[in-house]
Amino acid sequence: MNLHIEQYGVSSAPSILFLHGLGVSSWMWTDQVEALKGAYHLLTVDLPGNGQSSLTEWQSMADSADQVAAVIQAHANGGRAHIVGLSLGGYTALSLLARHPHLVESMIISGVGSAPLSPRWQYRILTALTIRLMKWKPYVSGMARLMQLPPEARRLYWEDSQHVTRRTLERVYAEVLDYNLPAALSQNTRRLLAAAGALEVQTMRAGLGRFAALPMTTAVLVPNAHHGWNGEHPALFNAMIRAWVEEQPLPDDLEQVSVSG
Repeated sequence: MNLHIEQYGVSSAPSILFLHGLGVSSWMWTDQVEALKGAYHLLTVDLPGNGQSSLTEWQSMADSADQVAAVIQAHANGGRAHIVGLSLGGYTALSLLARHPHLVESMIISGVGSAPLSPRWQYRILTALTIRLMKWKPYVSGMARLMQLPPEARRLYWEDSQHVTRRTLERVYAEVLDYNLPAALSQNTRRLLAAAGALEVQTMRAGLGRFAALPMTTAVLVPNAHHGWNGEHPALFNAMIRAWVEEQPLPDDLEQVSVSG
């Protein structure tokens, strides 16, 4: 197992494992770790090709999910964990749920599409530009400002952007462009919460209705929230995690989405 792992909190408590987005690493969960470490056993994992796992080559979502499964088996209490994944971490989490459902206690994903991105030609151009600009400091600095990152996080974001390789970016974007929900999820048996920010791209918001159609799944829209809303609205994000893990009503601010979307 070559992935970078950090553990926090109460060693005997239920385990929550966090999976980050593309081009960043586990520092993006700082607000969640600080808020939740007093009550839970927390695991943060740097995914292959990212952060301190950058020397472990990204192969695919399925391969990354298998590596995360090994982390759960080795470190989670009872060999099961609640999973929280955002963006790339959410896609990887769904692959984990499809391939290793017995390791999942429950799951929260945010900023994940449920169908191929459309119009495809437009997203091909956007992803190609992102790949070209990822090492250019003015672009990275602009993205950090857009995400409202504090100064220390901006430094970490820049460092992570320099670690992620062109091959990793190309492989990830190729999967995301053509992504469809794994067929195994039509028989899902674990509680799944799918969220999207109301200010995210339309593709993410529109896909919530498809998530809502899955068994054991709730879909919610987050008002006034962008893609990385765990840092934008940390108190709400943390309250959502607590409620979902404890099987309590979700915060009133979250707008439930019906199957019809």
